[in-house]
Amino acid sequence: MPHVFVRQPLVRRALAAALVLFAGACAPQPAPAQAATPAPRPPQSVAPMDLAGQKVLVLPAQAVSGIPQGREDVTREVLFALSERDTRTRWIDPARLRAALRGAPGFADDPDALPAEGFQHHRERYMIDPMASLLRRYSALMDARLVLVTRGAQWLPAADGTGGTVRIAAVMVDARSSNVVWYGEADGAPRPTPDAAALATAAAALAARMVITR
Repeated sequence: MPHVFVRQPLVRRALAAALVLFAGACAPQPAPAQAATPAPRPPQSVAPMDLAGQKVLVLPAQAVSGIPQGREDVTREVLFALSERDTRTRWIDPARLRAALRGAPGFADDPDALPAEGFQHHRERYMIDPMASLLRRYSALMDARLVLVTRGAQWLPAADGTGGTVRIAAVMVDARSSNVVWYGEADGAPRPTPDAAALATAAAALAARMVITR
């Protein structure tokens, strides 16, 4: 059998190339570039509900910030937007609750000053006392299992300083079980100032996020 002779320079060059590749694989790799700061999260929301003609007790808005309208104005706009969007549901306004409370002195506290209502506990969303007990009393008095708490409305100035939007936050509770069945926030249309239109568009946006059209 004839002998095969391999030229030594070629062998050395092949070995050197293999060593370079191996060293490159073992060398520390540069750290990945830091991700850009994420954009602010949008307002919370969950899927809109089909209330199927149930009764819902609407409590007064609990807080306003940065807008000239009062809590009664916010409550009125939210009620109007909800009743316009869902005509089957029977929306019970705070005036009827107040009248019923006047006829039952000492039965429950005034709905204009509700206790703090943290509603997320151990990753579950439900009301705890004293808020839970108070909502059950309202529910029993008005025979309405669902209770809507408009937590507040606030003015959010635009980043560029030109106007802003009104944001409204709300929570709907099954008063019998204390479970939160809906929670969310909604922003109105951008406006130069927190005028009546800014509030109205925020209430309409909240209604659109909360209930389906009926």
